[in-house]
Amino acid sequence: MQQFEYKTYTIPLKNGLFSKKQDLETEIIEDEMNLMGKKGWELVTHFTRQKNGFSQYAVLIFKRPLPEIKKVPKK
Repeated sequence: MQQFEYKTYTIPLKNGLFSKKQDLETEIIEDEMNLMGKKGWELVTHFTRQKNGFSQYAVLIFKRPLPEIKKVPKK
């Protein structure tokens, strides 16, 4: 049976209209996601975490297959 390993990637988000946090650098995120794809990681899902009605950060969850372990027949 195929098994997987998982990785989470957290991205801080701008916090409202008057936040001092910088806007998301979408090109940087895209470059990182492409690099992860080249390493065999696949985006499975994503969600945001909120506080006081504002999204604080996004969480991306990736998975990739683990190498299959071949079973040695018993003698």
